[in-house]
Amino acid sequence: MLRPLVCTVLLLNFANLAIAQRPVQLIDAQQKLGGWTFDNGKEFPGAVGHLELKQEQQPTLVLHGDFSSGGMYVQAAKRLPDVPIDTVSFEVNVPRGVEKLTTRLIDGSGQCHQLNIRLGDKGGWQQFTFPVARYFASLEAGAPMDIVTGYEKWSGANDGRWHQPGKLLVFLAGREALNEGSISIRNVMLVPTPPKVELAKSIRLDDLGEEGTGTWQYNNGNEFPGAKGSLAAIEGPTDGQSSLRLSANFSGGGRYVGARNRLAALDVKQTNAIRLQVRSSEVKEFSLRLVDSSDQTHQRHGLTMVADGQWQAMTIDPVKIAGGEHWGGANDSKWHGAVKLIEVMLNARSSDSPSMNLDLGDIRMEAIVEGQRSSHVWKEAFEGDVSNWQSEGDASMHSQLTLRRTLGKLQQPTLATSPLFPVQEGTWEFAYRWQSKLHSPDNSYHGAVAIKTFDASGKLLATFPLAIGSGESDWVSVSKRIRLPAQATSAQWYVRLNKTYGEFSIDDLSAARLVVQPAQPSVESIRIASQAIGNLFYPGDAIEFQVTVPTSKTLEQHDRQLRLEVRDYRGDVVVGPSDVSLSAAQGKRQREYQASISLDANTLNVGQFYELHVSVPQGEGDPITEFSGFAVLPEAVSKQYRPEQIPFTIRNWDSRIGDYFYLADRLGLRMMGVWGGWSNKPPYKPHLPGMEVVQKLDAKWVTGTPCSQVEDEGFKNVTEESLRQEMTNFLAAYADQGLAMIALGNEPHGKGQVVLDNVKAYKAVYETVKAYDPEIHVIGTSVEPNEEYFQAGYQDYLDSYDFHIYEHYTNVRRTMTEYRQLMRKYDAVKPIHSTELGLNSQGQARLAVAIELIKKCTVFFAEGGETVSWFTIMYPDKDGNARGQFGDAHCVFDCKFNNYNPRLDAVAYYHIINSLAVKKFTEEKQHPDGTQEYLFVDDQGACLKVVWNDERKKVVDLGVAADAKVDVIRIDGLRKHIDANRALVPIEVSNEPVLVLYRQPTGATK
Repeated sequence: MLRPLVCTVLLLNFANLAIAQRPVQLIDAQQKLGGWTFDNGKEFPGAVGHLELKQEQQPTLVLHGDFSSGGMYVQAAKRLPDVPIDTVSFEVNVPRGVEKLTTRLIDGSGQCHQLNIRLGDKGGWQQFTFPVARYFASLEAGAPMDIVTGYEKWSGANDGRWHQPGKLLVFLAGREALNEGSISIRNVMLVPTPPKVELAKSIRLDDLGEEGTGTWQYNNGNEFPGAKGSLAAIEGPTDGQSSLRLSANFSGGGRYVGARNRLAALDVKQTNAIRLQVRSSEVKEFSLRLVDSSDQTHQRHGLTMVADGQWQAMTIDPVKIAGGEHWGGANDSKWHGAVKLIEVMLNARSSDSPSMNLDLGDIRMEAIVEGQRSSHVWKEAFEGDVSNWQSEGDASMHSQLTLRRTLGKLQQPTLATSPLFPVQEGTWEFAYRWQSKLHSPDNSYHGAVAIKTFDASGKLLATFPLAIGSGESDWVSVSKRIRLPAQATSAQWYVRLNKTYGEFSIDDLSAARLVVQPAQPSVESIRIASQAIGNLFYPGDAIEFQVTVPTSKTLEQHDRQLRLEVRDYRGDVVVGPSDVSLSAAQGKRQREYQASISLDANTLNVGQFYELHVSVPQGEGDPITEFSGFAVLPEAVSKQYRPEQIPFTIRNWDSRIGDYFYLADRLGLRMMGVWGGWSNKPPYKPHLPGMEVVQKLDAKWVTGTPCSQVEDEGFKNVTEESLRQEMTNFLAAYADQGLAMIALGNEPHGKGQVVLDNVKAYKAVYETVKAYDPEIHVIGTSVEPNEEYFQAGYQDYLDSYDFHIYEHYTNVRRTMTEYRQLMRKYDAVKPIHSTELGLNSQGQARLAVAIELIKKCTVFFAEGGETVSWFTIMYPDKDGNARGQFGDAHCVFDCKFNNYNPRLDAVAYYHIINSLAVKKFTEEKQHPDGTQEYLFVDDQGACLKVVWNDERKKVVDLGVAADAKVDVIRIDGLRKHIDANRALVPIEVSNEPVLVLYRQPTGATK
């Protein structure tokens, strides 16, 4: 039941809303094949099949396929009506054992989203509803729904976000789904998103906080000196409700005093009325000042009341207030839109006495809210004067903005910034189009578009990333909504090329404030923290969290509660739900609430990943939600060994940040990347930030060198001689302080002379290192298998090779094979490292990241790799703006508000590091059914098998000792113990790799 007078909501145009949300049947029995088309996956030749429409109880599509001659899939596709999509639902009949249905949704930008929909494995007809808008919102929020077991995207915006309207729906079926020859689909329905509707809302204006007068302010009317007065909170007309007392004394002069409230932050479309109760024993009339949406001020005097000391109800109609005294804004004496400011004023005519009090209570605004863009839109189409744009590098602005950079000028900053344009607090919609022809081996090579915001003094407040463009793409439309901070008065567009070369263009820029939107949320954010490093508790620790809730206004007593539950990685609830009281923070700002959460450790499994989900109610509206990952993990096994014995290293977005080292150490990483270097000017002073922390953690460090500077800009600021002296100075200062290895460079680009210059730098540094200490290990620059470097002799100036891969795990082995071919050709066989393995994780569920992390690391070692680093750990996000962006998506820790907490992949990383530890790759088995086994053994007989099957779920028999004690670790760290009583232990495996730990006596069956 809605509480009267608190926030009453009335839906208008309800009939139109119902019609607009009427489901659309996507199988039309009157059309050939129901309006669907068939394709046999021509990019993988060999598959044959067909699509038929059966007129059963309901029109039913039957998709047939045969892969005996090859091929990968067949499909049924349907063009979608031109409406924004809320949900797609269907019924599907698949064989027993099939647990997923692959679908493709092509969105309005042309982006293809491929999703593996989770099904039950019982076979037969199953009904499924896919909430399109909500699913992609969950991806962007960093908490993807568990209805999808695999996600890929390409083309179009290629950003992992959903762009309305949908264009195409596709059902795909491969060998597994079609093991009985066909699958059936029926009752395919599309439900459009609701249209924009107007809402009538009653919004309280008497939120006074725990103390003080809230957003109401006292105005002494100082343009007419002499008056005295005050504004204070008093008891209201009903129990538990506060009111305001406006006091005035005009015995010393003055014209008026007032109580005012600025309401622009409420973002309402239309104010129908202000309702309140008034009380006074002296005041018989007062004045009112209202400011409308055009910034026009309307003022009325002589609003009468009875001075009897009793509460009286009063309704203020802004339209009736208008028509008298007015100034500013539209200045037409007519009322426009919403009340942006209200001021109740007392003057000498208000009472027969020079001293008076007026009480104001139960104040609320009856308003209309709606979602739409402001008519005041900042636009740029690059067709007029663009001289007020600023740029660096090659930037042209003729009908569009194009940034260009050649490979030879890769070190040249290439960017453009727009002129400042005025903004204000609120939700803004920024839109533009982009196209690109860029060199992008992964999505960190891109053109980036962002919005910078500034306060009144010109100080940069925040930078909000909009999107990136990489590779080759035709025009893609982008639209993103951003909530700008209260201090923001101006903004500008910021466009830049990062790491890449080629062309990147944008056009049709617009910025519009969503001026008509629901009232300002009462909860600004929810922040979850704990005393545990990275929310990774040790066994025996108290599992406690501190939750802080900053708010824009005082929470109603009934809203001062926090609902919590704990979920596993599949979204199943394992603890709760339960409620914890929120209390006003002591010694903090006026509106901040806190709660403490304590979980029973006995309800949690050691080693397993969990998410704590919390929500705070907001009256009748949707609650504000937040989540934080956590786990109970023993101290890393890797800390029982010397750092150099553990074959994992780590590097970070910024390897100077203290938190990075502690988070890496907690996972068990013992060789940590640092940003070592030196000044290019005599006396070439060296520096090594973070070294003390690494030593404190009993770890060792791996450093890069300023050879990467030569890779970026050539010998512009250095010489061979300076490199030698600089390297000597660095080693003299730090070589005995925990150095593990030196990595010469990082992802060089270019050909010809650029390669020769780079190799000249490697030679100078390598020879200097070896002259200082021949035992120091030098890793070559991280470059793809590039014969031009071998031709230039770079293999003579390194002890091992390095490469980076962000593609599918199978490409790790391909790259290493190509390296070995070049090694043999140039008689330079040496070890291989990878200082960055990773995944272009934006838009991917963390399950997909965790799966790829384990598989990539496993096959790297199976292929003979020496050390590996997964990219990456973290990057600070103190303002909470980065979650879901491409940079943040690479981090295994969620960094929102710098309350670092693990994602699923952080826990998977911990388990692969500490399960592998000092074990060495021994054997690989590729089974006919697709199961892959990789065995690692240490010199004490401790074994690790990493097992998965990319195609299907299987039960496989793993050979172990007849009396072995076997532990199986799932992708989320859940550990199951098995006491084997026979040599073959059955283990269920799937696309999610499992880690199997046991001890194998020497000579026993593997």
